[in-house]
Amino acid sequence: MATGFGSTTVTQSSGYQTIFQRIKEKAGNQERSLGWYRNAIHEETLSVPKILQQERLDTLGADKYEDQNVLRRYVLPGHVYLFSYTAKMKYLEYYDRSPLVYVIKTIGRNEFFGANLHYIKPKRRFQPISKLQSGMVDIPKRCFHKYIRSHVDGMFLDLASSEWNTAILLPVDDFVKEINGMLYPVDNKDVWDDTDEQYYDRVKARHLVKNYGS
Repeated sequence: MATGFGSTTVTQSSGYQTIFQRIKEKAGNQERSLGWYRNAIHEETLSVPKILQQERLDTLGADKYEDQNVLRRYVLPGHVYLFSYTAKMKYLEYYDRSPLVYVIKTIGRNEFFGANLHYIKPKRRFQPISKLQSGMVDIPKRCFHKYIRSHVDGMFLDLASSEWNTAILLPVDDFVKEINGMLYPVDNKDVWDDTDEQYYDRVKARHLVKNYGS
């Protein structure tokens, strides 16, 4: 299986393009809509022949194929995932239907805790990602949430560390709130402002994952 974390060994000469490299190539220099990016990610991650080929290459153990993105049924601590989610709204002002989550802890197979980086404005996401890549967790508390596996639509896209700096800039966040049983969009700028108000109330720790990473 591909690791999804650690030092990247994919090289220019391998001819391999990561998922987000292919999406960026499709986008070209044109400004694309939120829907366009979501469709592009959907097409790339749900191509069964591509996924099966990728899994076969991973099992070969060739260095040039390590650290590719993979689809997983369950999450692992220390990884960053993109997935589709429907939250319980009882205690939430709003939530993100397309979270980008760094997983801190799993509880069995149906619950996990993690930090959704979409709660941070894009220009500020480089700092926590850089810290994670250097072995430190340093993320605003407001980003942390509990997720339930049975509320995930489909599988988790486990992102290789080589993709993190690109993934944090893709405009795929989808914040919504519930009013009288109906879901309504929430402006992501309002979400980022809420996080900024508590930005320095942070979780700081060493990033430790047994038998994983570089």
